[in-house]
Amino acid sequence: MNILGISGGVSFGNQDGSAALLVDGKLIAAAEEERFVGIKFANGHLPRSAIAYVLREANLTMADVDTIVFAGSTYIEIADVLKRFLVAQFGHAPNIKLVDHHEAHAASSYYGWGAKESLVVTWDNSGDGKCTTIWSGSQGKMTLLHEYRRPNSLGLFYGAVTQYLGFMRDSDEYKVMGMAAYGQPIYDFDPILEVTSDGYHFHSDFIQGIVPGRPQPTKFIGLFDEFPLAVPRRLPTDPFTETHFNVAASAQAQLERACVTLVRHWLAKTGHRRVCFAGGVALNCLMNQKIREMDGVDEIFVPPVCSDAGLALGAAYLEAIAQGEQISPLGHAYWGPSFSSAEIKRVLDRAGARYRVSRNAAEDAASIIEQGKILGWFQGRLEYGPRALGCRSILANPRVADMKDIINMRVKFREEYRPLAPAILHERGSEFFDNYTDSPYMTQTFRTKGNLAEIAPAVVHADGTARLQSVHASTNPRFAELIHELQKKIDLPITLNTSLNAYNDPMACSPHQALRTFFTTGMDALILEEFVLEK
Repeated sequence: MNILGISGGVSFGNQDGSAALLVDGKLIAAAEEERFVGIKFANGHLPRSAIAYVLREANLTMADVDTIVFAGSTYIEIADVLKRFLVAQFGHAPNIKLVDHHEAHAASSYYGWGAKESLVVTWDNSGDGKCTTIWSGSQGKMTLLHEYRRPNSLGLFYGAVTQYLGFMRDSDEYKVMGMAAYGQPIYDFDPILEVTSDGYHFHSDFIQGIVPGRPQPTKFIGLFDEFPLAVPRRLPTDPFTETHFNVAASAQAQLERACVTLVRHWLAKTGHRRVCFAGGVALNCLMNQKIREMDGVDEIFVPPVCSDAGLALGAAYLEAIAQGEQISPLGHAYWGPSFSSAEIKRVLDRAGARYRVSRNAAEDAASIIEQGKILGWFQGRLEYGPRALGCRSILANPRVADMKDIINMRVKFREEYRPLAPAILHERGSEFFDNYTDSPYMTQTFRTKGNLAEIAPAVVHADGTARLQSVHASTNPRFAELIHELQKKIDLPITLNTSLNAYNDPMACSPHQALRTFFTTGMDALILEEFVLEK
């Protein structure tokens, strides 16, 4: 069967629209709408461009699709909206099915991992009225054990803290996570997020505008008048102080305590020793590290696309299982568009760009990086998920002490405390990181070993951790080749890796988006397949 999973919506509170296409249980293509329309998160968008892409990748039309599955079983009149949308945009509306938001999250992780025996936990702001769900995954089936309903939400808690610190909720939570390394957990968050014997309780009385059965208010509107913490809130235009970093550290520590307690309780109840996660809270890689390091946990899995963009994949998985199809594990994150040399050349020539053709792109890239230059790296199929994993990346020398600050200032145009990540050859990971395990999707942090913070300061955060990517030649041979070439030059099997975009832009999808990022930022060079541009 041809099964198309989609996510998104038509209200501003719906974000991360995406499309994922399964053919006979095998994922063919998946991508997020924001990458095509150039609007971060694509709030209020149904994934028209993403749908068109996945159908084109499979050489199908909408008439060839057997079922469309949408993750949002309680969305008002959504089936009728989808039908009219599909007819208007594609001339045909296949059979439409609705599935539960959190069940789709759970499926994206459990089946994406290969349906291993595991505890499955989803946690986010909310979806279909739920905020956290716990499942037992066994013998290829998921059984719901418990759920937390809105507003008893870890995502809402962290979003409120995000807003309290002057950022945009449902967008900037990763900034709070980055700030936490620079502060101390000195504030008592127990009266706000109570850690119970089996999980948590969010005391949400101060939250406004969250009404059961109605969409959440826009992220630009405040969730509260007074935040129940005896320190003044930060406005978006205010400078950062030590207090703000301490608040971030305290909130992060409280989130970790709550999540660890919940997982420990349900591991004991089920006897599982593996855990997989999904939902926006699963993007908190520090929290993921704490759970990975727990006694009684043998293995964790966090898919590359934990956010609502992953709902499209999970929804498609659920329908495939219902139809009795065998699901192929995810395997990698490279499911988006690629561009031929001819297509890239047309874009470069149209722009009047000066370029040369490389005989060995990986070798040229390593030489550029060794020189301390900032390189854009555009190769193969676009990543599905928020992390650049070596196909739409900005790369630099991790040994250059001030490289993080340079990239944050000249390219990303963002706060100086924001960390940048290392990409490391998987076979060398245990040499540089404690309790190393394969982490191909950059969804976990690890403590560094030895003097890595001294010899590669650009990729080690202030707390001595790094959100690493394990690189495999089997899934991304050209990126692995680049790191091998760089190792010869800098004596480290590591490159600094961040996404190919500037502040508030989505990751570049197409050659012209990469070219725009190159010419409007302080990047020094750009390699698109074999074409090399240098300033």
